[in-house]
Amino acid sequence: MDARIAELHNKVFSTPRNSPEREQAYSELSESDRTAVFNLEKDYMLGRITRQDIEEMKQEGNETMTYAQYKKIMNNDCKGQLQELSQFAKENRELYRQYSDRYGKEREAERKSRFTENTFKNKPYSFR
Repeated sequence: MDARIAELHNKVFSTPRNSPEREQAYSELSESDRTAVFNLEKDYMLGRITRQDIEEMKQEGNETMTYAQYKKIMNNDCKGQLQELSQFAKENRELYRQYSDRYGKEREAERKSRFTENTFKNKPYSFR
């Protein structure tokens, strides 16, 4: 259900604010869909989720790999999963490149945060 709601959210909120297109998209929704779509928008406005999270919800419905799945496979290094990853790379080159760049940036930031200047400072000798 999340993928369908993410699609509906995109349909409504991709139109200009206070436009006839948005009103039409809004009026086509059922009452329960309106509630779900606006709850999703409220979560975004409150900072609970990001636009990227909403895009990943949409991808789950399209049966394409999400970034969370990609990250899990990259961290696991299982042979069968790496074959799945190479198949994904063949089918979705652009999306794979985006995931790869994002994963590389996250790993680099993690590595830099682990080895800061404070890690290598000389510590004063403590007497016992």
